[in-house]
Amino acid sequence: MLFNRFRFLLCIISFFALASIYSNQIIINFTFICMTKDANDTITMSDGSLRQRFNYSTTEKSMILSSIAIGTMLATFPITHLFAKVGARHPFYLFGLLSCAVTALIPWAARTNFWLLLLFRFLQGISYASDFTTIGKICVEWAPLKEISFFIGFLTVFNFWSSVITNPLSAWFCENDSFGWEWSFYAHALGGAIIFTIWWLTYRDDPRHHRAVSEKELCRIHKNKSADHKDAKKRDVPYWEIIKNKTIIVCWISAFLDITSTILLITYAPIYFNKVLKFDVATTGILVSVVSFSQLPFKTAFCITSDRMNCMSERWKMLFYNIFAFVLCGIFYAAIAITPCREMIVVLFCLVAITSSANCGSFYKCANFVARQHAHFVISAIQFSKCVSLFAAPAIVAVLVDHDEDTKGWNMIFIGFGALLVMAHFVFWAVATEEPAEFTKSRSETHRDKKEPITVPCNVV
Repeated sequence: MLFNRFRFLLCIISFFALASIYSNQIIINFTFICMTKDANDTITMSDGSLRQRFNYSTTEKSMILSSIAIGTMLATFPITHLFAKVGARHPFYLFGLLSCAVTALIPWAARTNFWLLLLFRFLQGISYASDFTTIGKICVEWAPLKEISFFIGFLTVFNFWSSVITNPLSAWFCENDSFGWEWSFYAHALGGAIIFTIWWLTYRDDPRHHRAVSEKELCRIHKNKSADHKDAKKRDVPYWEIIKNKTIIVCWISAFLDITSTILLITYAPIYFNKVLKFDVATTGILVSVVSFSQLPFKTAFCITSDRMNCMSERWKMLFYNIFAFVLCGIFYAAIAITPCREMIVVLFCLVAITSSANCGSFYKCANFVARQHAHFVISAIQFSKCVSLFAAPAIVAVLVDHDEDTKGWNMIFIGFGALLVMAHFVFWAVATEEPAEFTKSRSETHRDKKEPITVPCNVV
């Protein structure tokens, strides 16, 4: 029975499956560099001139990259409804195989027709929409309430690790004359298909139906969960009740601000370091990597301590970690604009990345406690807000920053988002709670005393 820890093995396998889908869609971000090396692979333009086939214009690259976000936005809520009805096991497996199949076909599509390439990228975006819904379902079905922060924190860092694995692997294929850039797509597709098959063989939508789960572990998973929570698939999702819940609304707003500020910081850090702070290209690459890596040990620490710390209630723990994720993060964000020393600015970038990683113990945790068995819908909506952020962040930069060296424009962004993050904390303070919302309860439960705990008959601590 894996020492009553099978849920952690399942969490690890799920992590690799989630990372596989994201890796498939970011391969092209790196292969753009080496796809243009073949000077003989040309196409004839409308004016009769020749152009290297993969020397895409800025507009074409934008279309290739944004087609992912469009597919994800359109598919997020239909996929959420599908998962709520039939569970995650079979749909996520099929979406994973879809992602692998179109990834393997992208080199052919790129050589055949630009619009076909966009279609396949759109299908990758649809597959990516299943990632956050799956995270929500795993947290609902497999995570004990006392381990919610760990599950959320561990499963939501797949984006970062996908980049760590995919970029060096793509570089190796690009530089290897025996393979070429196409093999990066083929290798990821094959590896992803294997990972998803393992996931499908391992995962079950209900831990009660898994032979590897002991009675002791099942008792731990279900501790303090209601009957409706344990049988979430049998219940319809009360979408309207969730959407109008003030705590959920604040969690969504917090997620949007958190994600948008992070995308702004990480996406534009190379430009800011090189154009404004005047670091050379090699140094900029190293510093951006340092900023990204800096959050990992702290995110792990935040997740573990949020679950294990017993000196305060869950609500006060959420508020405590929200101070890191919003107040301190906002202060460091704004401080970038008023700090004259460029080395200190790099330190502030690291501090923003570190403090923002406390979000697993703040609004993410609050959303799960409030929504309980319907948390997959809440987390899917966060995925939707992430897609909106992918459009919002560049739009903000386009409006406020006239050119890459426009220090005044960048400072307006840093101060503005710093202020928004600090204000968001006090709004969250007003509504944060660990109590399940009324929409999570059956009719019979709504007549009980709200203070009466719903427990599973076991002695597991």
